[in-house]
Amino acid sequence: MKTKFLLLLLFLNVQIKAFKLNNNVNLAFKKESISVNLAQGFCTNIGISDDEFLTIIEDAVSDYWNKVPTAKLKLTRGSKVSVSTNFQTGLICNSGTNCDPNPLLEVDNDILISCNNNLTNFPSSSILGVTVPNHSSGSTLLGSLIIINDRADTQFDTKSRDEKVAIIAHEIGHALGLGHSPVRDSLMYYSTIPTRRSLGRDDIDGITYLYPKQQPITCGTVITENSTPQWPSFLLGFLFIYLVYLKLRPRLAHSRS
Repeated sequence: MKTKFLLLLLFLNVQIKAFKLNNNVNLAFKKESISVNLAQGFCTNIGISDDEFLTIIEDAVSDYWNKVPTAKLKLTRGSKVSVSTNFQTGLICNSGTNCDPNPLLEVDNDILISCNNNLTNFPSSSILGVTVPNHSSGSTLLGSLIIINDRADTQFDTKSRDEKVAIIAHEIGHALGLGHSPVRDSLMYYSTIPTRRSLGRDDIDGITYLYPKQQPITCGTVITENSTPQWPSFLLGFLFIYLVYLKLRPRLAHSRS
């Protein structure tokens, strides 16, 4: 009984991480500042202009990913850029492959968002966006492409502005290297949640894992003579477990008799 009790306490103190990466080599940008740019003039059916799209991008990075204090990442709203019409009509993945990136749609650097009306990319109007980190060197991510469904019957235009911001923030998460999360209250959950307005713990853990902020090394602590030393949090945790055990020990002993 004693062993089972201690195992239960240890289980309750384990933090389970559910986040997933969108690749098997931990692809991530090595630089800290990344721009999110927009392919100019390709969005015809999603109900917003390029300028309004840029404001949605700005809110997506500022309201979501730039709010993680444990990640070194700094995303910025980029600009409208001129690119070939391949980004509007081309396949994001080569045909007959497990999504090998189409080299004609390779993004030179940072993150590029483009509206795309190719029916192979979007076999359903309910698929709102597809993202492929399509330019890398080893484990270093150099560029990622996000395409938004611009079919004539796209459902993107039916979403509220807040939902559009969350959708773009979700796709940016993929562009940074995150996969889908099984945790429903996460931004990176596979399905859109109309009321989702912030990152979940799983999102924060995932982006911190890929882009950890380096903490300064401390060499010691100086306190005044009359101050009270602060116990490390892990010691307090063990003390709490020990006190609970002492409280329950008579019951445990009685159960064995």
